[in-house]
Amino acid sequence: MRDRKSAAAIIALIALGTCLAFGQGATGAISGVVRDTTGAVIPGVTITVKHIESGLTRTVITNET
Repeated sequence: MRDRKSAAAIIALIALGTCLAFGQGATGAISGVVRDTTGAVIPGVTITVKHIESGLTRTVITNET
């Protein structure tokens, strides 16, 4: 009986740990539209985002949509 309780506790801890691990995603997305003062979309704008803690940067150039 004691072994069953121990096994059940271990299985529960593994399952809980697995669920928590799936909640930690390593990807993300940023979306938006670059517009001028008249509201027109501006293509060809260079956008750079930076993660402050790691210093990692990503640069993209906007398109017409």
